[in-house]
Amino acid sequence: MRTWGRFIARGTAAIGVLVSVTACYEGDPWGPIACTSQFVFGLTVTVRDQSSTLPKAEDATLTLREGAYVEVVTDSWDGTTLEGAGERSGTYAVTVEHPGYEAWTRAGVEITEDECHVIPVSITADLIPVP
Repeated sequence: MRTWGRFIARGTAAIGVLVSVTACYEGDPWGPIACTSQFVFGLTVTVRDQSSTLPKAEDATLTLREGAYVEVVTDSWDGTTLEGAGERSGTYAVTVEHPGYEAWTRAGVEITEDECHVIPVSITADLIPVP
């Protein structure tokens, strides 16, 4: 019985410390938000052939436009996707171009952010071969 008594006494003390620590933060009882140093891309575009669904990100060019801002991406780390809008929220016009295919476009791709990073958006660009 003594063991339980000590456990309860220690548990009660721990709860008291927890309450006093969280009471130090006004507004948010959980305290300030701890952001990571991770770099987050706002947009990931899966590039593929519309008919075969085979990956086509190699040799493709992704262009993001928002007002005067223009970003061009030509490197795919996996041959399937292109990533852009790193830590940059906004509403973008997105274009994917690839030799032998019609240009693919989508307007109004919105990327938002929270207190720390952008909220990633994923879309698929199904490319149509040039006749």
